[in-house]
Amino acid sequence: MNVSNGSSRILKSSLSDFENFFRTDIVPEELSIDSLSFVGDAVYSLYFRIKTLRSAKRRTGYQHNLTLLYVEAKGQRKALEVIEKFLSEEERIIVRRGYNSRGARKRGDDENYKCATALEALVGYLFLKGRYRRLEELLEKVENDVSSWKKCAERDSKT
Repeated sequence: MNVSNGSSRILKSSLSDFENFFRTDIVPEELSIDSLSFVGDAVYSLYFRIKTLRSAKRRTGYQHNLTLLYVEAKGQRKALEVIEKFLSEEERIIVRRGYNSRGARKRGDDENYKCATALEALVGYLFLKGRYRRLEELLEKVENDVSSWKKCAERDSKT
């Protein structure tokens, strides 16, 4: 029995189930950029809540603190900086629109908040387009980079 074929079939089935679960007839280009950011905020937060489950070891307070590294505006600004160089022109346009959106300006000239809104718009756009693999590729880059932020935060808290 070839195990790799079986696991491949399971992965394909799981992605298919995932795609079916979130299937929608919504056309992201017809939504406001703030609506894309609203969806993106939920997707981004859920992604990192799931990713931090194992290291949190059932300690929800600890998991909340881990997740904050990713989901608070300062962390999202850093995340955008990590992935910016990997974005296509189409994705850059969404980020630019998110950065300049009405929702991003709610807090005045807060650069962290503008970048967070821009990132959330991109995440919402990719999610609603059904580009799950691309979204995962970008978020994995963020996840891999955050380990260095975590070390800096731990070092700073000790001083």
